[in-house]
Amino acid sequence: MPSNTGGSRRAIEKSLGRLYENQSRLPRLPVPSLESTLAKYSRSLEPLLSAEDLAESKRAIEAFAKSSQAKELQKRLEARAADPDCANWLEEWWNDLSYMGYRDPVIPYVSYHYSFNDDPECQRPNQRAAKLILGAL
Repeated sequence: MPSNTGGSRRAIEKSLGRLYENQSRLPRLPVPSLESTLAKYSRSLEPLLSAEDLAESKRAIEAFAKSSQAKELQKRLEARAADPDCANWLEEWWNDLSYMGYRDPVIPYVSYHYSFNDDPECQRPNQRAAKLILGAL
């Protein structure tokens, strides 16, 4: 839903028509725990880094997890999620940083599916993914 620029969420939802009329009834997006986020980040580095770089990154992640900065940032995310005027704590950042602030063409770089013709040999998403990866290699 577009960012809130004033007024009640219900009034904004109503003014946007049927598309958003049930937005306030949807469950709120939970904020993942700091531990969960850092564990996922650490796992995402594994295929990208050498053993030495990965060990160094894991030490930095552990140090960050213990820092007051990490606790403060997590607290701010949780406060944003608890704000009754904020339907989704991630939405504005996601839209602004992933779409509106991204200056490359969206179709080939964000929505790659639209750049490729359907392959009748690929009946399942994992087959398509495997074929795309094989083609990239």
